[in-house]
Amino acid sequence: MTIETTILDFQLSNTYGEYESYMNAEEQQSMFKEMGVKTFYIGKSLDDPQKATVIFQGPENVLHDIFMNPETKPIVEASGHIYQGTKITRWIS
Repeated sequence: MTIETTILDFQLSNTYGEYESYMNAEEQQSMFKEMGVKTFYIGKSLDDPQKATVIFQGPENVLHDIFMNPETKPIVEASGHIYQGTKITRWIS
């Protein structure tokens, strides 16, 4: 199985603290665990407190497919993540 590292850069509709709490909540973490995905890093920009980055690792295509599925948009946005304008970079080793 190929492991993919996915980096999302995006704007927030809420505070970074609210976003981080949402992402670290037990419900979210158990959902990621079921998908075989680890949240590697969550951080905010030093220049813009409304901009965040998340680095995930998991099976190839899993996060990309979830993020690109229009049905998951409301789930993504519930965290404060602004869907539109998200920059996605994907890496494999």
